[in-house]
Amino acid sequence: MESKEIVWKVSDVMYNEMTQAQKELSFPNLMDLISHAVQRYLAEVRHETWWQEFRKLQQQVHASGGFKIGQTKEEIIANLRAQRRQIFESDYANLY
Repeated sequence: MESKEIVWKVSDVMYNEMTQAQKELSFPNLMDLISHAVQRYLAEVRHETWWQEFRKLQQQVHASGGFKIGQTKEEIIANLRAQRRQIFESDYANLY
């Protein structure tokens, strides 16, 4: 696996906080602490992005009238078939 080098200048205060955190959290070296912190931050960002996308989906469902609870099985199937037909026609309209 290839690796890249990053040069990062930090203030003395930040460096002292980082070395203190490294010792308190028992990381073998400062690079391990920084790597772990970045990975954790990226996981949090991905999680937040997932929640934002989920909220958008919820809003779309709400805006389109919800899940139509109370419909019969046949009505649900008919609606799904109509949606599938619309998607197919929009995705493949240029082919026929």
